[in-house]
Amino acid sequence: MGRGDEARVVDPVIEAYKAGIDRTLIRENLRRTPEERILNAMKLQQLAEELRRAGRAARRGR
Repeated sequence: MGRGDEARVVDPVIEAYKAGIDRTLIRENLRRTPEERILNAMKLQQLAEELRRAGRAARRGR
């Protein structure tokens, strides 16, 4: 019996998590080259650091 012959087991917990996932974003990211993905990740990291700095400054009352 091959893989396609097995009955599909549906786990309700996994299905609940899958319902909240935007697969278009995953597909869009997979169309990018590895270099583009790294550059996007670096930009996101820079944004996160800017937000942390702004949060610290706001808490200090600037």
